[in-house]
Amino acid sequence: MGGDWGWLLLAFGGCYALIFWALSMRFPALPLALIFGLAPFQNDLSGLGGVHFSISEVHLLLCAPLIFFSKNRIRWNWMGGVLVGGLALTVFLTVPNWRDTSLLSLIQMGIYWVGAVAVFANLPRESRDFELAWKTLIVVGSVLSVAALVTRSSYFLGLSKNGIGASLACTLVVTIERWICAPRTSRWKYLPVLLVVSAALIMVLSRGAWLAALAGVGFMLAWRAQYALLAKLACAAVPVVIVVWMGLPQESREYVVGFDESRYNIHARTLNADYAREQWLSSPYVGVGAGLRKEYDATNVLWLTLAETGPLGLLAFLAVHASLFWGVWSRRRFADPYSGASSALVLSGALVLGKFLHGMVDHYWSRGAIMIAWASVGMALSVEARRAGKAGGWSKNDLTLRRIHRWPGRSRSISNCEHEHSK
Repeated sequence: MGGDWGWLLLAFGGCYALIFWALSMRFPALPLALIFGLAPFQNDLSGLGGVHFSISEVHLLLCAPLIFFSKNRIRWNWMGGVLVGGLALTVFLTVPNWRDTSLLSLIQMGIYWVGAVAVFANLPRESRDFELAWKTLIVVGSVLSVAALVTRSSYFLGLSKNGIGASLACTLVVTIERWICAPRTSRWKYLPVLLVVSAALIMVLSRGAWLAALAGVGFMLAWRAQYALLAKLACAAVPVVIVVWMGLPQESREYVVGFDESRYNIHARTLNADYAREQWLSSPYVGVGAGLRKEYDATNVLWLTLAETGPLGLLAFLAVHASLFWGVWSRRRFADPYSGASSALVLSGALVLGKFLHGMVDHYWSRGAIMIAWASVGMALSVEARRAGKAGGWSKNDLTLRRIHRWPGRSRSISNCEHEHSK
């Protein structure tokens, strides 16, 4: 009977793959939405040789053949060398100290740094293909937020506090970005989402997720020089924070404000950092190999990277992130500030920055938010390739192909921004 079910599942999977490929060739926004929007569901869906995949990762793997049919395969611009080089250096430094978990960890890095970036860089045909992905994430994040508020729990649907918190932080950042870019007459549609997601984010008590959300929103507004809007959003958030805070049990409040090392979660992080430091000192030049992250509670990505691949690996990891932030920031003057193209650029920096800071106090290489962050990098590279004329296929309304004056609010939109926006 088990064999019959196995064949039935295999047949279903094959049919699903064929339908998925046929629809994706016709509607490239569909696979992007399934990968990006369903990333918060981190549950294991399938396994192959001990490697397990979530629903988002399954769709990412199904998209791999589609890249070869893309009419406008693009270069990775300023990120190609550092991403591939960083992954290659990690492999090189891991080989002398190969561990049982090394292959799994390297596959994980490849999925996000190469797979997600390549798919989201090559499949889009126009900036509107990103819209469905963003909207799907907003819908999924809203559903998770309502579930968190109704159940008053940080653990449901097989998801953990930190996993839900990281996904809600991404949802909040994306929602605020879409709110900023929406016409004033339709901005009200995003307000209920902002309130619900903000309340749920506070309630799940993931301080790392709070840090990620604040950093992401701050990056977006600084990218547009909208410091006044940043202050207004902060003021608007105060009532929500107060209401949710007053509704929390006393034990939860003490958990949030408590940083004493006598507390279990703080003490555990100290022990984890000490363990990573000991591992690094045992092999200070090349580290002990990628895969260490699977053998302890890796709640600080810098200590983890130093322990796994030594100083060179840590420099490569920091170089990947620094290259992204530099690239996104330096291109802020080349795009219409409120177009889909500019959203793709600024979200890549905001989401990766949030994930990086969250990884300083929690797991970096974990499903969910990391897929969203590095898929956004692919979107940014897709935008840049077409802006630079290295790939065709997008309409003239998608991008501003000339350098505009410093903004916001000081030059009129010439592509997608005929409506007014706040300064």
